[in-house]
Amino acid sequence: MIPIISLMLSIRTRIRPFSYGDSNRIFFGECCFRWEILPRAFAAERGFQKVAVKRDSLGVCFCPMDYRSFLKKWLVSNCQSQVSVGQPQVSAGQTWSTEVRRGRFVDEKGDFIAWHEGYPFYTVGQRRGLGVHLNRAVFVKEIRPEKNEVVLASLQALEKTEMLLKDWNIVNRERLLGHADIIVKIRYRKQENHCTVTVTTDNFLHVQLHEPLTAIASGQAAAFYKDGLLLGGGIIVEESLLQSL
Repeated sequence: MIPIISLMLSIRTRIRPFSYGDSNRIFFGECCFRWEILPRAFAAERGFQKVAVKRDSLGVCFCPMDYRSFLKKWLVSNCQSQVSVGQPQVSAGQTWSTEVRRGRFVDEKGDFIAWHEGYPFYTVGQRRGLGVHLNRAVFVKEIRPEKNEVVLASLQALEKTEMLLKDWNIVNRERLLGHADIIVKIRYRKQENHCTVTVTTDNFLHVQLHEPLTAIASGQAAAFYKDGLLLGGGIIVEESLLQSL
């Protein structure tokens, strides 16, 4: 697989949570600080005013536009694409590359709804930019790369009350495991949710949410907090693994 396509197909950020074993490589100052404030103040003191007031970036740093536009432009320039960047509709047999090609939007039962441009152009929880016109609001519930299918459903269908994590690290097991007052966050702007965390016999972290949470996607990082302290985290796995337990 061409490297840039491989990168964009797995665009979700993967973060290995901090553990005590990393502490010998990290230096902290003598005071506590809010991370979003310190770098800006540091830059302003040294005359980098543009950096100090620049809005936070939540996208892919090397993309001068959103990642979908970047990926389309790159595919047209580097692959034998049969479409152009400005093509507005998904045509029959449309192919961006061997990995990125026209596929099926389906409902939860697997019934065909419409054609999509290629599964890498969509993310779980997405509503806008689907190019599907129905008499109801639909969201991306699941992405099936092996079938090149994107599952659409109502917002309520995206709600989940549990998830499994792999590649996890725990800073303090006694403060995290089995307690009902743990906060979990799966993305920067997502609300804080209370949960209970346990370790399964297969060495996954099982997260039981106290309130339903939408748009949980495999590959995302989940982090746990209590009283403002980071207690650990891991990477969300596919829902099929959760169902098999």
